[in-house]
Amino acid sequence: MLLFRSRRRRSRWSSRQPSRYRWLIVLLILVAAPVGLELLARLITNWTGFNEQVREDSSLKRMHAYQLQFVNIDGQPYEENAANGELLIVRSPLLGYQLLPNQKNSFWTVNQQGFRDEEMTPIEKPAGEIRIFLLGGSTAFGQLSSNNEITLAYQLEARLNQRVAQQRANPDKFQPEVLPYWADKVQEALALPPRIRDGQYRVINAAVPGYASGNELAQLMKRVVNYDPDIVVVLNGYADLLLPSSQLGADIPGLENLLVGETPGIGSQIGEQIQSWFHQLSAVQVYEHYTQGRQPAQATLATPLNLASVEAEASLSNSLGADEAELKQRILRYRNHMRQMAQWASSTQKRLVIGLQPEITGRNPENMTSAEAEIVVGLGDAYKQWMQIGYDQLAAAANQVAQSSANISMLNLYQLYKSFEGHAFQSPISLTDEANMVLAEQFYQAIATELTLRPGSFTGRKPRR
Repeated sequence: MLLFRSRRRRSRWSSRQPSRYRWLIVLLILVAAPVGLELLARLITNWTGFNEQVREDSSLKRMHAYQLQFVNIDGQPYEENAANGELLIVRSPLLGYQLLPNQKNSFWTVNQQGFRDEEMTPIEKPAGEIRIFLLGGSTAFGQLSSNNEITLAYQLEARLNQRVAQQRANPDKFQPEVLPYWADKVQEALALPPRIRDGQYRVINAAVPGYASGNELAQLMKRVVNYDPDIVVVLNGYADLLLPSSQLGADIPGLENLLVGETPGIGSQIGEQIQSWFHQLSAVQVYEHYTQGRQPAQATLATPLNLASVEAEASLSNSLGADEAELKQRILRYRNHMRQMAQWASSTQKRLVIGLQPEITGRNPENMTSAEAEIVVGLGDAYKQWMQIGYDQLAAAANQVAQSSANISMLNLYQLYKSFEGHAFQSPISLTDEANMVLAEQFYQAIATELTLRPGSFTGRKPRR
């Protein structure tokens, strides 16, 4: 009887075993199928080189990394705002908006003060430090650059400190502090490269994408002056040409609608993260590429990135002025803002360097790469004409400001890359890494001239030969 029951139990267990294994097999298939499909898609795209086409040679990824995303004081994005990039911007009553502190990705680092820098900038200036602040918009910030180290601020700082190191290591190769007594030796001394002011140079990148001259003026007066800068560099002009004259500075687009909207809940945030992960899968990207026809990166770059002064749904053509009177008002606003900066520089005996930022229409068409030519075609003839006329008037206004004080100098960099052989622009105002280094060299030469030390005259007794 016991033997019969034991056999009966084993029979029941054995009859259920295939059913359990069947569900396990189905579960494994459900898990393994998408994983296998993803691995196969990655293998095929990498092997055929199509991966570069699917990811559009990482241009869109870089654009997304630099695209603004406006968030509230809690760091949560505004639900109705179209901008969904990685560079977080928070509303500021004084500045319009500013970078959210302490954020980082593979392309940039923003420190705890909201400056594009790896380290914090102390309020108290260390002894021997010569402090330079860089103000401006996207070009000054280093939009679409590979990393912090390739930006204008970093390169300028490196060049200045390199010059100081050379002077210290080889003093005989630079002009002396005091000229020699003998006339023939004086000429030899003056033929040497001049020295610049000795010290530890620190260039702080306080630029914010989308800023116009009104934002930069507020940034200078409300924040930068607290850090006691020796020199302030302003690289701007472009945003003022596209910002309506009714606005003093760039602000969060559609702010009124955003403020009355609700912030997304935790479920919405998790959903967005899952959706972002899902669209990064190679299999999904291949499917979308063939079924939806994603917009080429080059066509996307034809629209200025982070033009925060324009509503998200507005086209670039709508941001151009309707007539010459509107352009005149925009130039007047720019001149007035720069004049206030000049008055600060004169009253504090600080140095102010005004730079008109480069722009793609300043390029010679014969020297453009095919990618740059596509961008210009996408911008249209009206845009090109507006920029050429606008930059002429900006240059006249900036020159007028520079002539008002000996503490101010001006660089017109609109056509800096006119004959540049190579790829200079990634968008209308975003520079390649190589072009950023050219820009840094221009500012280095200008600032080094400002910092040149003249040798003193020999006043002692006649030395013995």
